[in-house]
Amino acid sequence: EETLPLLPPVVRDVVELLLLTGARVGEMTGLRAIELDMSGDVWLYKPVRHKNAWRGAKYKRTILFGPKAQAIVRKYLKPRLEAFLFSPAEQEAMIADAKRAARKTKVQPSQMNRRKARPKKKPGERFDSDDINNAIKRACKRAGLPIWHTHQLRHTAAREITRRYGLDSARAVLGHKSLQMTADYAGI
Repeated sequence: EETLPLLPPVVRDVVELLLLTGARVGEMTGLRAIELDMSGDVWLYKPVRHKNAWRGAKYKRTILFGPKAQAIVRKYLKPRLEAFLFSPAEQEAMIADAKRAARKTKVQPSQMNRRKARPKKKPGERFDSDDINNAIKRACKRAGLPIWHTHQLRHTAAREITRRYGLDSARAVLGHKSLQMTADYAGI
């Protein structure tokens, strides 16, 4: 919680979604609107790529989005359904807009557009797990906090779901095949 205010806006929302859903970071950064079923009260996200996809059709993964998660996702829905919801380019634009809005002096004409014509590295169309974890690491260092990792969010979600709804519910949400794996995640 102390790290959240120091995270870039899109990364902060990804972290909050990871806590709410118990998803893996790769599943969340690969989220596209085309993979979301928004027809019910609880939205269903069926990622095409996930950890056990190589095992075949028998291992389908479904991630549930309740009202809090839906509110976060709504901010990122795009007209192009195939586009990744969480984009580094979009985050860069959000940060630049926030800085511009916070300016106390008028922007000089020569500084209206200071983007490089051919930057060495352009922001990609989607985040990967390293991008999210590096942003967390920077925020932790800035705050003087111990560095934590996105894998810990899945364990935290497992503990919270187990505490509130029981081990079997946590197993279903996390997509585990065995209760023992869920118990290990929940620290039982």
